[in-house]
Amino acid sequence: MAGVEKCTQGPSMSMGMEIVGIVLGVIGLITTIAVCALPTWMETTFIAANFVTTEVVWDGLWMSCVKRITSQIQCEVYDSMPSSAWSSNLQATRAMTIMAIILGFLGVMVSMVGHKTTNYIKGKISKLIIITGIFFILAGILILIPVSWKARAILSDDSNELTGEKRELGGALYFGWGAAAFLLIGGAILSRTLYTNCPPLAKTLER
Repeated sequence: MAGVEKCTQGPSMSMGMEIVGIVLGVIGLITTIAVCALPTWMETTFIAANFVTTEVVWDGLWMSCVKRITSQIQCEVYDSMPSSAWSSNLQATRAMTIMAIILGFLGVMVSMVGHKTTNYIKGKISKLIIITGIFFILAGILILIPVSWKARAILSDDSNELTGEKRELGGALYFGWGAAAFLLIGGAILSRTLYTNCPPLAKTLER
């Protein structure tokens, strides 16, 4: 039982790391929700022959917004046919983003239960915090994939330069990378808590 005794060392430090990991995960979840809602995944600027910007269009997962030369902004939710800025990967992007939100939410819910156990039950580390870390990591991967996918598509698309259209990365993509970083780091911290504070039990769980 020497391995179990080692697991009881340093609970304060472990609790502090858990809190940091959970906070990062919550920030990542909130940011992911914002990324899903924001209509700024891609920014398209329309330039006239005299190099004057006539309008700017922002495209998101659910709607597009247009800012005209009069500074008026109009937003319209997609109907059955999305903006031409999106190809057939829109549904996949939506699905992965929503799954990231669901997994992040599950991670937060599980952490609330796991945190009440103080991560120590009769000398054994609660597996709930580890599950929380796994949920956060999976959520981070799921939001990272569509954001990077869209960014690559925008940067590699030069077909509209001759027509006076200039496509750029929208602000939501940067938020998406930030959300992925928060979720991945938070999940890694929570998952590493097991290996840092109880190596014998970590090897047991691996089996």
